[in-house]
Amino acid sequence: MRKKSTRKRGGRFRTFRLVLLSGVLLTVGLIFLVFIFGDQKVGPMHKLLLETTGPLQKIVSRATDSIQSLKQDYIDLLSVRDEKNRLLEELQKCRAIAYQHRKAVATNARLEKLLDFKESSGLPTLAVRIIGKDPSLWFRSVVVDRGSSEGVAKGMPVVTGDGIVGQVYSTSPNYAKVLLSIAPSSALDVLLQESRVRGILKGTGGNTYRLEYVLKTVEVSEGDHVVTAGYGGLFPTGLPVGVVSRVVKKRRGMFLEIEVTPAVNFDTLEDLLIIEQERPAVE
Repeated sequence: MRKKSTRKRGGRFRTFRLVLLSGVLLTVGLIFLVFIFGDQKVGPMHKLLLETTGPLQKIVSRATDSIQSLKQDYIDLLSVRDEKNRLLEELQKCRAIAYQHRKAVATNARLEKLLDFKESSGLPTLAVRIIGKDPSLWFRSVVVDRGSSEGVAKGMPVVTGDGIVGQVYSTSPNYAKVLLSIAPSSALDVLLQESRVRGILKGTGGNTYRLEYVLKTVEVSEGDHVVTAGYGGLFPTGLPVGVVSRVVKKRRGMFLEIEVTPAVNFDTLEDLLIIEQERPAVE
């Protein structure tokens, strides 16, 4: 029974496909006749064919227009994408050029400051460049590209056009290490420029100093300038060190707690000057 039912369904399906194919062929034939005899007068038959095929042609025409429109939109989209990629490449090139320009301007300004310091101080100096940094907090230091073969010696002071950086504490023939003045192991004799009061400047390991041994009786304000005292012969007198950024007067103790912001930005150091004077190193 199941086989007979399956055969009947298969026969009906084949019949349906045959009828559908015949209908499509008849429609195509009618369209073909309309195109061939469209300009001739064939009476009612012509009108019937025209009315029958007109809606179908309208649908086909709309579908064709839609496909053409989608095709054109896709082509336009590809063109926009290519233009976007081209503009992005040009933008990246412009940014790279602008970055190089800013870098060159910053380098030029930094070297001008070094030259101004060299000319105004009248001191013999040696230009060096930082090639490495020591990550240690206690011995915050940098490595420069000149050494004992060019006259660099332990204890020589190191500066930039903005102020003091530190001192040389070890050398090799071609390289030297500079202990930064912000290192906790560093201590310098300094003066408050306005009051001429002396104190000891110590590094904190961060980007600040701590000014110690300034009595509470001394008037110290935020914004006061700190300069080198010149005692001990390490740094020449009057070099910029920093600016007082905080003053705390506690109830106990004899001395003020003073925080000093360095005149030098230690995060952006690149080019330095070593003052070529044979000085004993400060331990």
